[in-house]
Amino acid sequence: MQSKDVFNSLTYSSKKPDIDVLVSAYEQTTTELEGYFDTCRNNYDDRRNFWPGKSKDLRKHGSDAFPWEGASDMEAHTIDERITRLVSLFMSSLSRANVRAFPVESGDIERSRVVSSFLKWMTNSGYIPRFKQEMELGANYLLERGLLITYVGWNREDRSYLQRLSLEQIGQIAPDLAEMIINESEDDMVVSQLQQAFNGVTAKRAKKALKSLRKTGFAELPVVRRQVDAPNIKTLAPDGDFFFPSYVTDPQRAPYCFWRTYYTAQELENKVLTDGWDEEFVDKVIENFRGVSINSVEREQEGRRSITQTDDVYEAEELIEIVHGFQRLIDPEDGSEGIYETVFHKLEDELYAKHELLNGYEDYPVVVTKFSEDSKRLYDTISVASLLRGIQNQVKIERDARIDRASISTLPPLMHPVGQAPTDWGPGRFVPYRRKDEIHFADTPKSVDLQGSIEIETTLQAQADRIMGLDEGNQISQVRKQFLVDKFLSHAAEVLRMSFRCFQRFGPDAIFFRVTGVPDPQEFSKGDPDENFDIMVTYDVLNSDPDTQENKLKQMVQLISLDRNGRINTDILLDVLAGSVDPVLADAVLQPTEVAQDKVIKDVTDDLTKIHAGIEMPARPNGGQIAMQLIQQYTQQPDIAQRLQTDQGFAQRLQKYMAQYEFAQAQQVNATQYGQYGTSAAAVGDVQTQGMEQ
Repeated sequence: MQSKDVFNSLTYSSKKPDIDVLVSAYEQTTTELEGYFDTCRNNYDDRRNFWPGKSKDLRKHGSDAFPWEGASDMEAHTIDERITRLVSLFMSSLSRANVRAFPVESGDIERSRVVSSFLKWMTNSGYIPRFKQEMELGANYLLERGLLITYVGWNREDRSYLQRLSLEQIGQIAPDLAEMIINESEDDMVVSQLQQAFNGVTAKRAKKALKSLRKTGFAELPVVRRQVDAPNIKTLAPDGDFFFPSYVTDPQRAPYCFWRTYYTAQELENKVLTDGWDEEFVDKVIENFRGVSINSVEREQEGRRSITQTDDVYEAEELIEIVHGFQRLIDPEDGSEGIYETVFHKLEDELYAKHELLNGYEDYPVVVTKFSEDSKRLYDTISVASLLRGIQNQVKIERDARIDRASISTLPPLMHPVGQAPTDWGPGRFVPYRRKDEIHFADTPKSVDLQGSIEIETTLQAQADRIMGLDEGNQISQVRKQFLVDKFLSHAAEVLRMSFRCFQRFGPDAIFFRVTGVPDPQEFSKGDPDENFDIMVTYDVLNSDPDTQENKLKQMVQLISLDRNGRINTDILLDVLAGSVDPVLADAVLQPTEVAQDKVIKDVTDDLTKIHAGIEMPARPNGGQIAMQLIQQYTQQPDIAQRLQTDQGFAQRLQKYMAQYEFAQAQQVNATQYGQYGTSAAAVGDVQTQGMEQ
C-alpha cells in the first residue's frame, strides 16, 4: 500500500518533483519486468542460434556431448529467416504504401490532399531523420520481442561550432562591431556585442577573442552552421530503453513510464545551453556517475551476446545513464490533466535536470503496438521467436541426426585388441596384424531412412511458413500476411500523425516542399494547430504479385466504360496506376492536372501557329480531348474561318491534324467499347443503355 506522500507525488503536479519517489517507481518497474526481460533474452538467443556450449566449429565438445564427442551441432535459422522475410515485406510495403490524410471536418477537405502530399514528402525527403531506419528497427523488435515502441517528439536546436574568423569576416556579420574593435574603445560594449552576435559566447571567451582580434586579426568564435527544426523519431527497445509498469493494459492510461538512455559528457553540457537543463545536476552526474555497467537489461548497448547464457558486463567510461520520466498528473487547483517530463539519474535522489509540462501533448509521446492482442496486459505478448522455437529446435535435431548418421557411415568405429591400437589409419595406409579380424570395423547402425528425416524437416518448415503467413499457396496465409502488414503500417500511420501534430504545434510557420511533377518547391503552412486528420498508410500485399496486380489494373481501367456519370476521377486513377508500376518513376514523370493541361494547350497552340504558317504538324500523343476543344474554338474565329474557305492547303493541313486526334480518340473508344461489344454501345440519344439492368 502506497503512503499518502508517495500517492500524491505520483498523482498530482507540483513545481518540484519528488525524485526519491520517481527513482523508487523506476526501480520497481524494471524489477517487475524481469520476467519479460528474460523472455526477450531467450528470443534474442533463439533468433541468433546462441545456446550453452556452442563452439565455433559447430561440433559438440565436453563430457556432456551427445551422442559423442565431435557430434554435429548445426545452426537452424528457422526463426531468423521468417523474421527477415517479414521485415523485408514490411519495409517494401511502407515504401510503396499509399499515404492519405482524410479530413475529420468538412472545412478540411481541400487541405487534406495537400497534407497527404506533405506527409509523403516527410517520409521520403529525410525531413524526419532516419524514418525508414527507425521503422526497420521497429519491425525487428515487433517480430522478435513482441512489442514496438516509437518515441515521437520535436527537435529544435542550434548547432554551433568553433570557427577561426578574421576581422573582415566579423565586419560582414556586424559592421558596427568591427569598427568598435578597430577603434580600440569601449571594451565592455564590444564584449557585450560579441556575446549578442555569437550565441553561446561567455564573457571570458569574448574578452579573449577581442584581445586576439586586436593582436593578430583573428579569433575563434562559435558560429551556427545548421539549425535543426524537425520531428524526432526513435524506436526504443522494449527490454532496454522504455518501460511501462508491468500491470499496464493501455499504455496511454499508465500513471508513469520511463525512457532510459545514455549521454556523453559533451551532450550533457550542450543540454544546459540548448534545453535549459540544470547546470548543478549536470556537473554532479558528470563528476560522480560517469561510466555505466552494461548488463543483460541494456540489450541495445551491449552490442554482442555471450553464447553461454551468461551476460558479460562491460564498462563504458564515456557514457552517463539518464532517465526521462513521463507522468500523467492532475493539477490540484483546477483538476486539469497534463503530461509532465522529469529528467533525473537513478542514483541521485535530490537533483534533477528539468521538470516541465509537455505543452501540446495530450498523451505520452510514444506509439505502442503489440505483435498479438491475445491478452490484455501489455507485456503478456507472444513473438515469432516464441511461436517457432519448438519447430526450430526440431529442425536442428533432424539436421544433426542426418550429419551424424553420414559421419558414422563414412567412418565407423575401429575395433582392435586392448593395448594394440593401430598407429596410423587412412586410405593407402599399411596396417600390420597377427590374426585376421583382430582389427576390424564395428557394425554400423541399421540403415535409417534419411528421406523420411528430410520430409519431416520439410513439413516443419512448411508449418512455420503457415504460422507466419508466408505459405504462398495458402489463401489463409495471405490473410495472415495482410494482417501483419496492416498492423505495422497502422503503427507507421500513428507515428506520422503524431509527427504532423508536432509540426503543427512546434514547427516553423511555413516550410517548402516538393510535390510530384512541380519543379519549384511549394510552400506549406502548418495551419490551425487544432485541425485534425485521419492518417492512413495502406498497402495490399497481393500487389507484390505481378500477375495479380496486372489483373487488378486491367479491371479498374475497364470500369471506365461503365462510368456514365463521371464518378471515376481518371486523373487520380492515372496516379494510382503509375504508382503501382513504379512509385519513384511516377513521381518523376507525372504532372499535376493543371500543369499538364497548360502544357497541352501550349503545345497545340504552337502546332496551330506552324500549320497557319504552312508547316504540316502531327497530333500529340496525349491530351486529345483538350486539343479538339481548342481546335474547335480556333476554327470559330472569323479570320480563321474565312481562311479555311479560301486557302485549300491550310484547310487540308488543319483537317489532317484534327483527323489524327479523332482517330486516336476512336481507338480509345474501340478499346473500351467496340472491343467488348463488337459495335458501339447501345444508346437512346445521348443516354447509353448498354449494360443497364434488364
